[in-house]
Amino acid sequence: MAKLKYFDCNCSVGRVRYPHIYDIPDASGLLREMDTAGIEEALVYHTVAREADPALGNTMLHKEIKEHERLYPVWILVPHHCGEFPGPKKLIKELDANGIKAVKMFPEKNHHSFSLEKWCSGKLLGALEEARVPLMLDIEIVWWETIAGLLKDYPKLPLIVVDANYRHNRFTYPLFERYKNLYVELSRHFGAGVLEDVINRFGPRPFLFGTNMPRYTGTAAVSFLTYADIPRKDKKAIAGGNLRRLLGKTFS
Repeated sequence: MAKLKYFDCNCSVGRVRYPHIYDIPDASGLLREMDTAGIEEALVYHTVAREADPALGNTMLHKEIKEHERLYPVWILVPHHCGEFPGPKKLIKELDANGIKAVKMFPEKNHHSFSLEKWCSGKLLGALEEARVPLMLDIEIVWWETIAGLLKDYPKLPLIVVDANYRHNRFTYPLFERYKNLYVELSRHFGAGVLEDVINRFGPRPFLFGTNMPRYTGTAAVSFLTYADIPRKDKKAIAGGNLRRLLGKTFS
């Protein structure tokens, strides 16, 4: 039986102030961890873009991963009002020119200090929706009420929630029932029977494989999906098929 082809939607490179289990400052270190876990490809962002300067971190990311064909860049964005990024229409062209297939945002005061409400981010979110660029948001920063509002206001925007866990099912289940543009990354979604129950109710569509390396180990997420009591075809979809389809590109 052919092995599952894992495509990680949530990795980072770069130094952090307080290293986690692993300190992975560069692409070579990340690739070593991916090889240990059996992960073939990954979407990657730079910690400098998250912790300090999004535009600078995005530039650093390209320099770091340009020689590594298994890694695909994810930009971190803020609204254009203060001049760090161009207006939404021009930004979409830059995303396309730089091969950016997904983006992240870190709003609120503890990160980049902006709002996801329409008066602040509406033009940017609308442009991402029109271009069908997947947006990743961390549930530790953006809570479910905001997620629900975005799903309603931007129904064609693929929205990926990262760092959600099995205790969030009372939020995710009603949203899965209502919105087809919601996806949940698996790095913390561990729990006995959790994956099996979601697959039974909604099928594999809502889940994307992710590890959040280096914050967590890659082997945990791989083991969780490998040994889940679900059909092989559903494992293949979650391991990478869903993400490849969402990004609109055929990956190796």
